[in-house]
Amino acid sequence: MSGRSQRTQNQPGQNRRGQEQQNREQQPQPKGQMLELINEMSAEVRLHRDAFTAAMPRGVSPQQIMQDAHNCLRSTKNLPLVYRPTFVAALLTCASLGLRPGVPGLGHAWILPFRNFQNNGRLEAQLIIGYKGYADLAYRHTRVVGIASNVVRSRDTFEIDLGDDKLTHKTPPFGVPRGPAIGFYAFAKVQGPYGTERILTEPMSAAEMEEHRDEHAMHKEWVNGRRVVAGVWLDHFDEMGRKTMIRLRLMKSMPVALDLATAAVVDEGVRYDLNPEADPAKVTERPSTVPPPLDPHAPVRDSVVIRTPDRQGGITPDQDRRIAQLMRQRGMSKNDALDLVEKTVGERLSARQLNEEQAGQVIDAIQAIPPDPIGGTVLTPDREENEQRIVALFDGLDTRLGADRRLRDLSTLVGRDVRTSADVNDGELGDIADVLTACKGQTAEWDAAVKAAADQRKASGI
Repeated sequence: MSGRSQRTQNQPGQNRRGQEQQNREQQPQPKGQMLELINEMSAEVRLHRDAFTAAMPRGVSPQQIMQDAHNCLRSTKNLPLVYRPTFVAALLTCASLGLRPGVPGLGHAWILPFRNFQNNGRLEAQLIIGYKGYADLAYRHTRVVGIASNVVRSRDTFEIDLGDDKLTHKTPPFGVPRGPAIGFYAFAKVQGPYGTERILTEPMSAAEMEEHRDEHAMHKEWVNGRRVVAGVWLDHFDEMGRKTMIRLRLMKSMPVALDLATAAVVDEGVRYDLNPEADPAKVTERPSTVPPPLDPHAPVRDSVVIRTPDRQGGITPDQDRRIAQLMRQRGMSKNDALDLVEKTVGERLSARQLNEEQAGQVIDAIQAIPPDPIGGTVLTPDREENEQRIVALFDGLDTRLGADRRLRDLSTLVGRDVRTSADVNDGELGDIADVLTACKGQTAEWDAAVKAAADQRKASGI
């Protein structure tokens, strides 16, 4: 039995299983049509049971990765809407590396949705490997006996001597805040011919890590003609910094197992190949997620970073939910909301960038706008979910249909000209979603349903 198989079998214990059960119980329960999509995706995953068996370490049941897949779908927003082959392929990569995605207590890896603008903005599944996943893979080399990656904060005592491999890192007394992150470092303990030696990395300051993030973060958005960092680097800066110290600095000096080298290639990538025998490093792509600017001739300014506000003084969860609710009630688009925020607080900020005082001002400004039940389409939660579901079902057809073709087919189904989703009412959206679901990804079935609707209208003289 390989070292990877033995380690994977020996790790799970009663405490871990109890923690995973508790995590599952704490996950929010999906409702309605999203639950139906989750069940469909889970069924799709189960169809690939033999592929998972072939990819996973010997002796490990494929039921484990299939359960992890279901938990990922339930706990990650919009993941059930991704292009299905990319989700299954990401699971195959996790299976071949012996990593468990979406288990918070382990922190091995996550599968997240993102829009691939190299594929017309299609929602796809991206594999993100955590620093704990990197550490677990590092231990698979027989000479590695210890590995760690840490954050240095402003009130810590930190000294490092690279010449003598001496490291001192002390935190303040218990209860004293450590302050913001000011640097990162990593080290490994390696078994050598003369005993155990320690390999230290040259530390990176927080400013250097931010420069690395600005250059290499895949998720970026356009705001006022600037590309801004978004996604996992924005939400989990410290964790991504710790991973970078292992991936960027430590791996250059330490002995590396094959699985660890593969992880460094597939991390933050997307895979389309469903062959379990394929080398994940050779079938994984790292497409750009930077959307094209609205004005292709507009000048591109230097990259800037939108920071997540500190918890103290930041927008509260209740305020965030209230803003989203008011936007739906008034049929406001994201651009409408950004314009309103800019007019109210003097800066063009998203909701999560507001502090508590600014959020209160924005809520008052939106409430001052009377709801208009006649003009525009009110995006109720059910309608928004239906629209996302229809897009995902169209993307899941075995033959891709262009935007013009989709609108023509929708016009045939509802019996009038459809130019945007606003031209279709809530009831019709639900019916369209049901028709697409019944087609089970077969374009021929969809064509037959559209033709039947056209024939019925023709026979009725409509």
